[in-house]
Amino acid sequence: MTGLRRERDATLRLGTSTGLGRRLAKTLSALAEHAPAPMVELVGVPLATRLRHVRDGELDAAFVRGVDSLPGLEVLPLWEEELVAALPARHPLAADPEVAAADLAGLPLRIATHEENPPLVKAVTAACRAAGFESNPGPAFTNDQDTLAAIAAGRPAWTVYYAAQAAIQPAPGVAFRPFAAPAPTVPTSLAVRPHPPSRELAALLEACRGLDADNRR
Repeated sequence: MTGLRRERDATLRLGTSTGLGRRLAKTLSALAEHAPAPMVELVGVPLATRLRHVRDGELDAAFVRGVDSLPGLEVLPLWEEELVAALPARHPLAADPEVAAADLAGLPLRIATHEENPPLVKAVTAACRAAGFESNPGPAFTNDQDTLAAIAAGRPAWTVYYAAQAAIQPAPGVAFRPFAAPAPTVPTSLAVRPHPPSRELAALLEACRGLDADNRR
């Protein structure tokens, strides 16, 4: 039992968020440099469950997006995640290396509801309004497979993806294009308990901050 307890104490239990893409792999790789042979347990659960598990100690930390404060937790900023537009590859806008938000005004937008993903919807709504229009709601975003297939083969429409997720997302017939500046972004943070961090958690923070510094160079 003592061995099992020590193993659990040395394990970093980390709540993950949809759309981290290559950032998650890079973070874990950087963590291995800061803490040789770390034991990491990744837990993918809804945001409310993630936060509850951090508060009760079942998770050491959790990735969160679009929040700067949480009751009973400390929120540590990590990076700003750029959003990219997903368009039909056959659409004229897909021929350009980047897309201006204003050029999307006439296309239906397939996106999660505000209740499902408030930070994402807020960022996209703000980008559209800054470009001088209100988004034209299309069918709801259901899942990656069905939504991207519909964008590829159905009536012209668009959606948004986190850039790190788009980089690894299979999407035949869909073109991912960065937005012309200023690109909409969503802040990503790490939620932790307001206590001195464990050795493993301190190593994770170093890995995340080093990754962000590399991305800004």
